Amino acid sequence: MHQLGVGVLGPVYRTYDPQHDRLVAVKAFDLDLTPEKADAFVSVLQRLVQVGLTHRAIATPLAAGLEDGMPYLALQYVSGESLDVAIRQSRRVTLEEIVGFVSQLACGIDAAHERAVLHGSLHLRDLFVTAEGLMVTGFGVARALEEAGLRPPVRRPYAAPEVIAGRGWTPEADRFSLASVAYELLTGKRIAGGGREITGR
Repeated sequence: MHQLGVGVLGPVYRTYDPQHDRLVAVKAFDLDLTPEKADAFVSVLQRLVQVGLTHRAIATPLAAGLEDGMPYLALQYVSGESLDVAIRQSRRVTLEEIVGFVSQLACGIDAAHERAVLHGSLHLRDLFVTAEGLMVTGFGVARALEEAGLRPPVRRPYAAPEVIAGRGWTPEADRFSLASVAYELLTGKRIAGGGREITGR
């Protein structure tokens, strides 16, 4: 229907699925991929869809494929504004709302980890404030990029030190991102530094 925005990996579109009478968000990956790597990337995204990642705090992956050689991932459409917009442009977030956001994010991360799905590149722009609460997008994409031989985007200051260093990462990386988001919401400051030198600024 129209483009919603664009990120480091490509544009996002709002589309309509007539078969299920629903709106869908489609992430198109504008990457420099050989046909072989594109196929490998899509294969991992399709396995992500098959996991059946459903939770009230997660935008569910619905389908994946190739369109004119470009990989795409269709997701449950989320109607709301991203958390960075909510806290920087719209209004002051109350302590009660912060506790709710952090709790919902933690529950979403736990639910994804139970299905062996990690995020790896969590950012405030992946978190959407809706009428029902907080919803997260982007689970599984970073790992799919790695399996296709690409390095996922490093999204400071929310990326864990091991992600920044390009080392292997585990569920703890998502917990680090959760803590970084919580710190910023509570203090109004972003963390700085790495490892034991992490501070607020």
